[in-house]
Amino acid sequence: MMYQVFLSILETFIAFGFGALAWRLGMVRASDLGRLSRLTLDMFFPMLTFATITETFNPDALDELWQMPLAGFGLMLAGAGIGFFVKSHLRNHSPEWERTFHHICAINNYVFLPIIVLQNVWGERHVALLLLMNVGSTIGFWTVGVMTLTGHASWRGVIRSIFSINVAAVAAALLVSFCGIPVPEALEKTFSTLGGIAVPLMLVLTGVALVRCVRGILSDWNDMLRVTLVRLIFIPVILVLFLRLLPLSTEVFQTLAVVALMPAAASSVLVAGRYGGDAEFAGQSIVVTTLCSLVTMPLLMHWLVF
Repeated sequence: MMYQVFLSILETFIAFGFGALAWRLGMVRASDLGRLSRLTLDMFFPMLTFATITETFNPDALDELWQMPLAGFGLMLAGAGIGFFVKSHLRNHSPEWERTFHHICAINNYVFLPIIVLQNVWGERHVALLLLMNVGSTIGFWTVGVMTLTGHASWRGVIRSIFSINVAAVAAALLVSFCGIPVPEALEKTFSTLGGIAVPLMLVLTGVALVRCVRGILSDWNDMLRVTLVRLIFIPVILVLFLRLLPLSTEVFQTLAVVALMPAAASSVLVAGRYGGDAEFAGQSIVVTTLCSLVTMPLLMHWLVF
C-alpha cells in the first residue's frame, strides 16, 4: 500500500514535469491556462463526476449524502482554525505572507491528487465519495479559503459554486442512481473516456503554473520548513485522530483521512495573487509540500489510516 501511495504522488510530479516541459517548449503559454483550465473544470471534470458516481454509488448509503459535503467543509474550517493559532510563529510577518500561510493551512489539495491516490489504492468507490465531498469542499474554498486571505467570504464564488456545472453533475448522477434511470451505453462510455482526461490534464496545467515559482524556492527556508511541518504533519495528525473518534464507515474514514494528509492546493498560487496574498510564497509552498508528501503521506497513511 505504501508503495502505491508513493507511486501516486510520483505520478503527480511526473505530470507536473511534462507541464513544465510543455511551457519550456512553447506548447502551452501562461495566457492559455485560463481557457484550458475552464475546459477541464467545466467540461471534462463534470463528466468524470457523473460517470464515477453513477457507476459506484450505493443508493442505500444515505448517510454519505450529508456526511461527505459536511466533512469537506469541516476539514477546511478546522485547518483554518489551527492555522490562525500558528501563523504568528512565522519569521516573515508581512500581512500578505501570513494570510497566504493561513490559507494554505485551510485549503489543501482536495480534488486531483486525492483522486489519483484513492483510485490507485482502493478504487472507484472511494473516488465517488471524494466527488460527493467536493460539493462541501468547494463551498469551503470560497468561504473559509477566501476569508483567510481577505477577512470576508466571496459570496459570489459561493453562489457560483452552488449552481456550478460540477454540482449539477453530482445532482444528476444521484438522480440517476436513486431512480434507476438507465444511461445510454454510448453516453456512458463517452463520459467515462472524456472524464478520464480531467485529472492528467489539470496536473499538466498545474505544472505550467508552478514552473515559474521554483526560482528562489529556499530563500525563506525557515518559513518554508514551518509551512511544510504544519501542512503535512501537524494538521493531518490532529484531523485524522479526530476522525477516528467519529462513527464513520471504513470507506468514508479512509477517504477523509487521505484528503486530510494532502499537501497545499495547486489553486493557491492563483487565489493568493487574486485576493491579496503572496503568490510566490504560495507557489513555492505547493512545490515543497507536494515534494515532501512523497515521504509524509505513505508514512502517515501506514500509521494512521491502514
